Amino acid sequence: MKVQNDELRWVIDQYSNQLYRICFPILKNEQDTKDVLQETFLAYYTKSPVFSGEEHRKAWLIHVSQNKCREFLRFHKRHACLPLDEMEEKLFIADGFGRNERDLLALIWELDYKLKSVVILYYIEGYSTEEVADLLRISTTSVRKRLQRARETLKKEYEGEFVYE
Repeated sequence: MKVQNDELRWVIDQYSNQLYRICFPILKNEQDTKDVLQETFLAYYTKSPVFSGEEHRKAWLIHVSQNKCREFLRFHKRHACLPLDEMEEKLFIADGFGRNERDLLALIWELDYKLKSVVILYYIEGYSTEEVADLLRISTTSVRKRLQRARETLKKEYEGEFVYE
């Protein structure tokens, strides 16, 4: 059954901000993030997946957006060099992040993709380790290990005290 236009509009309105917050720190570019979101919603429209509930739909969209980010980065790693200097001010200023938090976010943006994706989903989006594992289709042990490595890396780089759970 094909997705209806009204349903697609609702899904875009409902999830575009969250997907943007997840993808922007990974891609570090507003236009690239919008392209990935467009591809994610296009996949939703063309594949017309059937979901068992709203959480399943959200998990599917996050998983597809993460795959699209990965594909984008892989492609551009082989085909182009993109400047990454325009990212800091755009994403988190409106959410009330202070200077220290922005410094920390800048360090998070520099993490390896595997570490960055779990940090964003766990700390910024508030998913549990089990939910992150389901979204990224990896084990909970892998999620915990990646979080540990990210915290160790950030602790080395971050001046001052880095508090984590």
